[in-house]
Amino acid sequence: MSPEVPLNNILNLPEVRGFALVSSGDGSIIGRGGITPGNIDEIVAFVGSAAEIITESCGLGSIDCIKGIGVENVVIVPYNNNYLGCVLEKDKRNIEEDVMSILGGKKDEGDFRILNLVNSKISQLNMLIEEFTKDSDKAMWQDYIGKGLLALSKGSRFQDNIILEDFGLKVSSAGDLTSEEVNKFMKLLLDFIVKKAIGEFGSTEAKERVHRVIKKIGKKK
Repeated sequence: MSPEVPLNNILNLPEVRGFALVSSGDGSIIGRGGITPGNIDEIVAFVGSAAEIITESCGLGSIDCIKGIGVENVVIVPYNNNYLGCVLEKDKRNIEEDVMSILGGKKDEGDFRILNLVNSKISQLNMLIEEFTKDSDKAMWQDYIGKGLLALSKGSRFQDNIILEDFGLKVSSAGDLTSEEVNKFMKLLLDFIVKKAIGEFGSTEAKERVHRVIKKIGKKK
């Protein structure tokens, strides 16, 4: 997606003096325009991610928008699985609806739930890969997982969307994936990796390594 179009059209709203589109993954700036404070990326990334965590922890579903009125008047909305923050000249009721209308559509309430699910599954698989590659042939694992990833994702909506880099899996975008698609694909990948571990270490040691990862995941929750 080009950050200039249709994002710059947001500046046609008289209440908006600047905007920043920030990655929900690492908080980096994807696109910006107009007049914004120097730390707009930090503001949008921190507030957006904090709101996600709170709504998920409280079982409130997904966020529609976050509005902060103070030294800077900012409204933040989910957009293309990232955070779009608009700096306002003045507050206006339901300004987020005007913003999303200009961007060409309503907010997809499922986007962030799917993104959270994908990130959670990827994090768990990466912990498993880290455990299995300890005291093992890393080049072999890299080759095995890379080939399996290519084969399992071929023809699916994960194709060209998930990569193996430095022994870690990464997803570029959750797109319009469904939770069923995510769970099914991640289970296939999990089974593929565990099957190799059993062949390398034997079922007993492979099971012990899996249990160590399960304990780590439990401590993180």
